[in-house]
Amino acid sequence: MIDVLGLRVLVAVADVGSVTGAARELGYSPSNVTQHLRRLERALGAAMVERTGRRIMLTDRAQALVERGRHLLLELDDLADGTTSVPSGSIDVGAFPTGLRGLLIPAIAELAEDYRALKIRPRELEPDEALNLLRAGRLHAAIIKEWGAIRPHDDEIVHEQILGVDPVDVLLPAQHALARATSLTLQDLAEQSWALTPREDPTYRDWFTSHQNVLALRPTAIYEASEFASLVSFVEHGLAITALPRLGRAPLPSTVVPVPLSNPDASRTISIAIRRTSQSSQNLASLTAALREQASKALTQTR
Repeated sequence: MIDVLGLRVLVAVADVGSVTGAARELGYSPSNVTQHLRRLERALGAAMVERTGRRIMLTDRAQALVERGRHLLLELDDLADGTTSVPSGSIDVGAFPTGLRGLLIPAIAELAEDYRALKIRPRELEPDEALNLLRAGRLHAAIIKEWGAIRPHDDEIVHEQILGVDPVDVLLPAQHALARATSLTLQDLAEQSWALTPREDPTYRDWFTSHQNVLALRPTAIYEASEFASLVSFVEHGLAITALPRLGRAPLPSTVVPVPLSNPDASRTISIAIRRTSQSSQNLASLTAALREQASKALTQTR
């Protein structure tokens, strides 16, 4: 018979790539991890790991066991969460930086007042990594974003619920000729100097460059910075304009003016993703309700 704890240890070893890392992940000692692996090997009559120098690799039998066993462990964990009548215990939640600042942290503060036995453990993660960890069972929920056109992430494991839409503004120096406009389109902003995130940013920059057919970008007048605060600083000093979403945005300097962009795709859709097997979890229901309350204050609501 396969021991559930041994299977959990094997999955942890597969995820982090070492006995020491698995021990740290599970809160065990390395010797305990080794003992559980040996017990699993005896039960199945087959080796689970092979040593190659200082590293260990899973055998083919172990890989197959991890692939099927991971989903069984997730269902067991989600089943246990679904049987609690009052939120308690701990849940791990991934969120992109402005989602963490603008939604998750306020939600954690609210839940701390209502459910003292519930602990939220936040992790700052970009959506792709958060979704991968959610599917692997290393997160309970992920707050994710989608620039421009909505591309649902629902599949046989993940269920996504939209929290709201985060509009994008163009930020202009107060003395800019267009600073008093009630709204603008990207077409109105051709031939401007822009401050943008680097090309390595696979979301914001892709959304922006999808409009290159209407923007006459001047390569010598493009400034790059990873932090939104730095992009605002370029605008503050009159060097460029930029386009930024509102969620989690710090208060703007008095010399920077936000003007709404009216392009249909000038927004981010913000969602919470959970595993389908955890939809009955009271912990996640409480988290989702708290996030919806924060989203009602910070985001445009969808029907």
